[in-house]
Amino acid sequence: MDYEYLIIGGGAVGLAVAEHLSRTKHPVLLIEKENSIGTGVSSRNSEVIHAGIYYPKDSLKSLLCIRGKDLLYEWCSKHNINHRRTGKYIIAQNNDELEKLHSIKINAENAGMHELYPVTAQQITSEEKDISCTGGLYSPTSGIISVHELMDSLKHVSEQRGVDYVFHSRPEHVQKTSEGYRVQIISDKGERTSVDVRYIINCAGLYCDKVSETIGILNEEYKIKFSKGNYFRLTGYNHSITHLIYPVPVPKLKGLGIHITLDLNNQVKFGPDIEAMSGNIEDYTVDENRWDSFYKAVKSYLPGICPENLTPEMAGIRPRLAAEKDFLDFIIKEESGAGYPGVINCIGIESPGLTASLAIAEYIKNIITS
Repeated sequence: MDYEYLIIGGGAVGLAVAEHLSRTKHPVLLIEKENSIGTGVSSRNSEVIHAGIYYPKDSLKSLLCIRGKDLLYEWCSKHNINHRRTGKYIIAQNNDELEKLHSIKINAENAGMHELYPVTAQQITSEEKDISCTGGLYSPTSGIISVHELMDSLKHVSEQRGVDYVFHSRPEHVQKTSEGYRVQIISDKGERTSVDVRYIINCAGLYCDKVSETIGILNEEYKIKFSKGNYFRLTGYNHSITHLIYPVPVPKLKGLGIHITLDLNNQVKFGPDIEAMSGNIEDYTVDENRWDSFYKAVKSYLPGICPENLTPEMAGIRPRLAAEKDFLDFIIKEESGAGYPGVINCIGIESPGLTASLAIAEYIKNIITS
C-alpha cells in the first residue's frame, strides 16, 4: 500500500481534508490537475465566513456551516490568518421584505443558529450611513477571511506532517484491489504512474462528477451544471461601509442576491449574481452587459452610487448540482452502497463550502472511523 488516503482536488476542501487526515499518521497523497492549490472555486468567491442562516435544519449545509464557522475562526486565530468578524446586515426595503426577515430568523433558530438579531433602520444607518433600508437582521458572527492564507496554512501544516502533493495530475483509471484501489495518475505531459491506496476522497470541485465517473460510480444525482457568479467593484466612491450588507434573498433564486462584501483592505465589491452557462466550460470573463442589473440592484440599497462607480472585477463558477430542486444540499457519501467501499464523494460543494471546509474534513474523518 503506497498511501492510506488519496485526495483528488487541491481547493479549500481538499486541503482541509489533507490536514485533518494527516493527524492520523497514515500516508496521504493529494493530486491536483492545476499547477498550484486553490486556483478554481476556492480563489474566486466572496471570501466570506458565513454564519449558517439560510439553510434548512439538519441539512449538511446548515450543520457543516455552523460547525465550520467555529473551526475556521479557531484556525485563523491559531495560525495568524488574516480575517475579520465584520458582522452582517440583512436589509429589507419594504414591509413584505420585513416579513421575510422574520421567516429567515425562525429558520436560522430552528437550524441552531441563534445569533441573529432584529434591528431597525435607524440602528443600521447609524453605523452604515451610505445604506438605505426599512429594517434588518444583524449577524455578529459573519466575517471575511484571506482564503489564500488559509489554504497556504493548511498545505504547510499537512506537509509538515508528511502529506505529499502532486500537481499537473489527475486520475485516469481506477481498479479495485484486495486492499483498496490501484489508481493510474496521468500528468498534463502524458506521463503515467500508479499508486495503491485504501481510501479515495473526491474533492474535485467543478469536476467532482467527472472524477466520480472515472472511479466507476455513475450517478445521475451527481451531475454538475456550472453556474457563473459575476462581481463588480466599487470605484470612485468614498464609502464608510464596515459590515457585509445582504439584501433579502428572492425565493428560488438559488442565491443570496447581489450583496456588498468587503475585503481585508476595506475595498467593496458587489456580487455574485447568477448567470446561466450554456455548457460546463471554465469561462471567467465578466459580461459588461450585466452592469445594468448590478446597478439597479445596488442602487436600491446604496442610493448615493453613480453609474461610473461600478467596474467589472471578476467571476467565479459554482459546482452546482444539476437537479431541479428548491434546495440543493451538499452530497458527502461513502460509496460502499455503489460497490466502492472506501471511496468518499464530495459532490456539489458550493457556498458555504469555504466556511464549512474544516467541518467537512472532520465529517469525512468520522465517516472513515465509524
